[in-house]
Amino acid sequence: MKFKFNDRKRNLPIPEGFYYIDQDNYYIANLNKPDVNNPEKYLYSDSATSCIIVVVEGLDADSNPIVALTHLSRTERFETFFEIVNKTFVGSVNIFAQGANPSNAEASQTNSETLLAWIEKNRTSTVSANATFSIENVALALGLGNPQEDNRGTYGIDLITMTVSNDSFDLTLSDRDPTGGLQILYCVFGLQVTPPVKLHHRGTPFTIEEIKLLVAEANLLTNNWVSFLYKTEAEILQLSSTPTCEVPWFYAEIRSAALYVKNHLAGQTPKIGT
Repeated sequence: MKFKFNDRKRNLPIPEGFYYIDQDNYYIANLNKPDVNNPEKYLYSDSATSCIIVVVEGLDADSNPIVALTHLSRTERFETFFEIVNKTFVGSVNIFAQGANPSNAEASQTNSETLLAWIEKNRTSTVSANATFSIENVALALGLGNPQEDNRGTYGIDLITMTVSNDSFDLTLSDRDPTGGLQILYCVFGLQVTPPVKLHHRGTPFTIEEIKLLVAEANLLTNNWVSFLYKTEAEILQLSSTPTCEVPWFYAEIRSAALYVKNHLAGQTPKIGT
C-alpha cells in the first residue's frame, strides 16, 4: 500500500473504472474478481465535512485481496460498517481515513471517537485471539480544519497502484447522485423509517418500499421537504451539521431531493437508483 497526501491534485478528470461512493454508502472491491461490466480501478468519495471517509484494505476468507470504501455520518452507520468488516475481512487489515471537520463540530467529535474506539479495540496488539481480523496499520487525517481547504473532504484509492490519496475529481451533481435526489432522502431519513435503512451498498437499487418510506417521512408536516424548493440557500444550509463550511453543491443536492419528493407525490414514476 502507498499513501499520498501532501502533493494532492484537484479537479482531475474521471478515470476509467471510477466508482463514486456517496454519503452513508459502502463498496467492497475484490481485486481478483472485478466487476465484469466495469472493472473497479478507483474508489472515491467527497463532500465530507463532519463525516469520515474510511478505506479498509486486506484479504477475505479465500485470500482474495479486497478493498472497502465507505463515507459515514452517524454512529449507527459506523457500527453497521464495522459489522460488515468483521464478516468480510480475515487477517491483518490496513485502515485509512479522512474527515471529521471542522474539529469543534459535535458530529465531528462523535464520529472521530466512534472510529478511534473501534480501531483501538481491533489493533493487532489488543485484539482477542478468536477475532477474524486485526488492524495492522493506520493512517488518519481527522479534525484538521476547514473541510473546503487542502482537499480535506475528499478521499479515495487507486486500485491499480494501490495508492490512497485525497486527490479530487471534477464531478457533476448527477455523478454524485444518480438517483436524482433519493440519495439525500436516504441520508437524512434512513435511520428514522421502520425498518431503518442503515447503510446502503453502492450499486444496489433502493427498493420500492424503501422509496415509499423515505418520501413519506420527508413529506411529514414536521419535515415538509417540498417547501425547500422555495427557501434560500442560507435557510437550507441550516440543515447541515457544519453550515459554515459546506460543499458548494449542498444547496443543489437538497433542492434535488425536495423536487424528488414533489414529483413522487404527483404520481410520477420514481427513479430507482444506487
